Amino acid sequence: MPAPDPGSAPSRAPRPDRLEQLVLLHVGAMVVFTSWAFGGQAPWVRTVLAWGGTVGIGLFLAAVVRRWRQGGPRSPALRYLLPLWGYDLLVGVSCLNPGFREALVGGEPSLVMINPVPWLPSAALPRLALQELWQFNGIVLSTCNLLLAVQSRRRLRGLLLVLAGNAVVLAVLGTFQKLGQADGLWFGLVPSPQPRFFSTFVYHNHWGAFTVLNTAVCLGLLLHYARRGDGRSLGQSPVLTGAVAVFLLAASVPLSASRSSTVLIGLLLAGAFVHVLVQVIRRRRRAGRPAALPAAAIVVTAAAALAAAAYLGQDVIAQRARLTSAQLAEIAREDTLNSRLALYRDTWRMAAARPWFGWGLESYARVFRIFNTQRAAELWIWIPYYAEAHNDWLQSLAEVGFVGTGLLALLVLWPVAAVRWRRVGSVVPRYLLAGGGLVLLYAWVEFPFANPAVMLTFCATFYGALRYAALESRAAPDAS
Repeated sequence: MPAPDPGSAPSRAPRPDRLEQLVLLHVGAMVVFTSWAFGGQAPWVRTVLAWGGTVGIGLFLAAVVRRWRQGGPRSPALRYLLPLWGYDLLVGVSCLNPGFREALVGGEPSLVMINPVPWLPSAALPRLALQELWQFNGIVLSTCNLLLAVQSRRRLRGLLLVLAGNAVVLAVLGTFQKLGQADGLWFGLVPSPQPRFFSTFVYHNHWGAFTVLNTAVCLGLLLHYARRGDGRSLGQSPVLTGAVAVFLLAASVPLSASRSSTVLIGLLLAGAFVHVLVQVIRRRRRAGRPAALPAAAIVVTAAAALAAAAYLGQDVIAQRARLTSAQLAEIAREDTLNSRLALYRDTWRMAAARPWFGWGLESYARVFRIFNTQRAAELWIWIPYYAEAHNDWLQSLAEVGFVGTGLLALLVLWPVAAVRWRRVGSVVPRYLLAGGGLVLLYAWVEFPFANPAVMLTFCATFYGALRYAALESRAAPDAS
């Protein structure tokens, strides 16, 4: 019997087969493990993640081979992965055309520039480029299996509930850790290389991006269950649980002292607030009932939640407000661009030097030293070291050029544009993509995708949204 097409769904969701179960278990396990293991920042975690991604690649090949043997229709998911194959080709060719070689200079290991073939992509260190490419493909293909193998929206929601529940537990852990003034991860048991850590994440801005994605998951599920309305009381409904989860996640962001992520979570919640308010007013008016009372109840509830979050994080918020004021005063006093803008300017110079294919994947930390114009004010001969550009988009341009960055953008935009959104009535995929869109916007001022847990969650929610939309657009009501 031919396998069902991933872009369509039968009128009733079929029983889960072993491959679908393995895919859901594998994606959930990778996200949960990585988020608890320091967000994936420890070197040993990255190694485990790479091998876990290899298992996902195996599941991907199994799904493709099964479809081929069963004679099913060609999956659009394979077509959407063409930009990934182009990106792999670009990086693979660059590894055969190294632009630097390792040598000892003054007894210290250094990189010496050589002359690669100028019209081909090149890599600073092919070994590091291949390691990063291995991890990247493992993450993308493991999560893309959701698009290939999952045949039920209900089971997709089950995975999303696992991801959201995991994030809420981490938020509670981080909140108690913060209120207890722990001086390291795991209540001080593990020293953190960053002073502003939160929960199990080494860097508070990475926690912020992770939380934005998971808050979008919670909002989508919350509104799904609220819209479905199964007649249960509020205390028995998952709506109340979802509202508490949203509050715990959102309150953890200002508590983590991440100012930029606090703005993002505010935008997400404000959009959800307006959306819910408009929907309630429209529904009440269509039913010929007054909308003032429920609208006022929503406004009061939102105000109370905001006040509670502000009270919980008042000390951290006040501290960060003082720091922001001091930084603005310093910038005004010096009348110069701050170091972040100088970093972006120098990164753009690096990208402009090799605009087509860049300097090679994972080359930034080593090649940027050539373009770095910053010096410490108190010791002019000291040059600050940057492992990341604090701007994922600019860093991508510097490492893989406009061609590689364009392929990555196409990997996201192509399948989103192919969805027939007019036939998708559910809010779940829309909220998942809204959370991902905010993180993509955030990548212009930070480096969220350098964190494996953020990258995994982004890809899982992205391909989960695409699959949910495809099932939603053709499924009968009893398939939900």
